[in-house]
Parts: sequence; C-alpha cells; structure tokens
Amino acid sequence: MSPFLAAIFLFSLDVANAINFTTVYEWDKFDFIWPSGADTSIGQIKDEYKPGNVYLDYMAIFGERLFISHDMGFPGIPASLVWLPTSGTSTAPPKLAPFPSWEFHKKDMCESIQKAKGMEMDADGRLWVPDDGNGRCRPKLWIFDLVNNDTTERVHQFPDTVISGSRYLRDIVLDKSPDDSLAYIADSYSEHLIVYSRKMDKSWSVKTPGRKWESLALSPNRGARKLYLGRYGSREMYSVSVSELKNGGGSAAAVNFIGKWTEYPYRMLIDCANVLYAAFRYENYVSKWNISEPFLEQRFYEVGELGALWPFTFALDTNGTFWMTQRNEAKGWSKSRHKLLKAAVGARSYLFDTSTDLKLRG
Repeated sequence: MSPFLAAIFLFSLDVANAINFTTVYEWDKFDFIWPSGADTSIGQIKDEYKPGNVYLDYMAIFGERLFISHDMGFPGIPASLVWLPTSGTSTAPPKLAPFPSWEFHKKDMCESIQKAKGMEMDADGRLWVPDDGNGRCRPKLWIFDLVNNDTTERVHQFPDTVISGSRYLRDIVLDKSPDDSLAYIADSYSEHLIVYSRKMDKSWSVKTPGRKWESLALSPNRGARKLYLGRYGSREMYSVSVSELKNGGGSAAAVNFIGKWTEYPYRMLIDCANVLYAAFRYENYVSKWNISEPFLEQRFYEVGELGALWPFTFALDTNGTFWMTQRNEAKGWSKSRHKLLKAAVGARSYLFDTSTDLKLRG
C-alpha cells in the first residue's frame, strides 16, 4: 500500500472509532444570573445585553465548575469571564454567572476584567486569565485562587517593554517546575511570545521574527519540554523548546516547522498521554495527533454542518473527561444554538503526570 493510501486508511479508521460524546446541556440562547437591587449600572448592562452575540472562547474546569471566556468583539456582552456548573438537578440549562462577581466586570474600569482571552487551570487550583484590556486599560494577567474562596492572588500588569501598542492576546499554557510556574502567552499582533514568572512576578517577551501565533499547546513535563505553536492565519504548526523561552528575553533561535493541518487551528490542547487536539475555523470537526509520532492529523470528533467561525472550545478535567462546547450557526447567526458535550478519554491535561493523582495544596 502506498504511503498516501495508508494515510487515508488510518484517517478513515480513526473516524470510525471516534470517541462518543454525550450532551450535558443545550441552549437556544444564553442568559445571565442578574443581581437584584438598585444598581443602575447593572440594569443598563442588562438592557443592552444581546444574547445572540455570546461567542464562547476559552474554557477551563475545576471541580464541578466550568469556566468560559467570551469573545468581546461583539456588542452587548456584559462579562467576558463566566462560570456554570458541570451538572445540576434542573432540566433547564444553567445561566451564566460572572466570575468572580459582577464587581470585576465594570467597563473601562481598569481594576476590572475588560477582555479575558485564554485561560488555564493549574494543578494547585489557580485559574490564570490573560486580560487583553482595551484602549484605556493596559493588558494584565489575573491569577485567582479557587481553593481559597476564589480570591485574587495576583494581578500582573504587563509593562510597555513587554507589550506595547496594538496587541491581541490569544492563548495561555503553564509550565510548572519545582521552583516556579511560568506562563507562555500568545500575542497574535506581534512577532513574539510573552513569558511570565509567578515566582519573580515578572514578564518578558521572546521574539519569533517573521511569525505570529494564534494557538498554543505544551507537551507534558517529561524530558525536553516543547511548546507547540499554531501560526496566525495559517495551517502551519511549529514547536520550540521551552529552554528557548526562559532566558528573560531575546529571540528564540530554533522555532521548528512540524507540518500543516487541514485548516487554520485556533485552539489546541495536549493531554498527559501526548495527544494533541486541535479545532479549526469554520470546520465541523476536531482533529488529533500523537506528538510522540510523526505528524499525522486524525479525526477525533465530527458533526454535521455548523457554519460557525469558532465552533468549538474544550478542556480536560482531572478525571480524564474531555469537555467541549459546540456552536451551531447552520441556520444563521441569529438562530445559533450551543451545546456542552463531554466524553471520557482516559487522560488528563499536560499539567498532570499519568502516574500520579491530583493533590491540591493544603
């Protein structure tokens, strides 16, 4: 059999053995848990709310809560970071609750969250959220401690030397070592990656001349760790050793081409078993690839026509369950529908070792 026919056979075989997802919730339109009382600013936000403009962006899981960011490129969205329960007793789908509260979502108040872009949950119960800010407010990185009553552990404002002028923060992954936790963040408008050290409370940028990035995925912490990079506006995927990013600045000398996906990847994730998952603009499927093997895109999930620019977002929980939202615009933007799906894949995220159980810090 020729290599080409072998690849087609393996691709078809993978589709036939695709994971079975179950539907957790379905929404015709989203609603929020609005506060009671005489807060006129919240009342105005409620009046201006446009349910059809809710576009789910990034996702993270902690315990029985699912955290989601909203794309703020559309008007009438009251909060860019929300949560909902992963299960409930009611047959009605849950309403969205702003995280951590409405007080953190005041427009043009720079002490509030303006535009949550990307998020990641670490193994110690911290939620890391890049905030792209706006024309008035500088971009930040928020770290919330979910173990200790959702308190704000850290707010790091990126200095002008790291992020200046126009920017578009897109994604975040976490690299934990015995002595520090580093965040790698994509800025799709600049030819660099942003790095943040929790230990030093310091950030820096690493140049990647000629290339801008949209999606990130980090390999498990075994051996030489690599950051996988989906190129902005391209099907191309690259990788770079994390050692290239830890030197406090400068340029990444060895950014290596991996291969080309079928379409443009806007979301990627690697589990602890080395499987990389990717979602694509306007496509009705999610693909996968085992990073331990030569690059070969295989189908992980496929559904009928969706017609959405960003149809999926996903995350893994600590029990090896793959959670995914699905947006269906096949009947038009104004008639969009959403689903929350889940499937057991038997592997947790890249942040966890396959041989150890999650242990939250005391």
